Amino acid sequence: MFWKIIISVFNSPVYTLVISTIFLLLNILDGHSTYLVLKPNYYHREKNPVARWVFKKLSIPNGIIIFKTVLMAILILAISYYTAWDSLTINIAMTVADLLFLIVVIHNYRLYRRIKH
Repeated sequence: MFWKIIISVFNSPVYTLVISTIFLLLNILDGHSTYLVLKPNYYHREKNPVARWVFKKLSIPNGIIIFKTVLMAILILAISYYTAWDSLTINIAMTVADLLFLIVVIHNYRLYRRIKH
């Protein structure tokens, strides 16, 4: 009975909307916290080599905004497409992604606080 309730929640379009909204907000916070950690030009602090390359080419904050916008557009299209076929799987994957991004955002703000002091 318990698992049926959990599966029905994870399979709900409302749940997809909620976790997608959380994902978007976490990505905005990731962009903000990345900006704080990297400004004015401490690119070596960025651990993602693709993002670091984009940030160097487009500068900060333009690189962050463009990188996040392109990434979110691709992900929103992919999430929309796959949700139509298998919402349970995509909702589980998005829940895991939300948890991982939450960890990244917390880490970035802690790093910024440590750098600032």
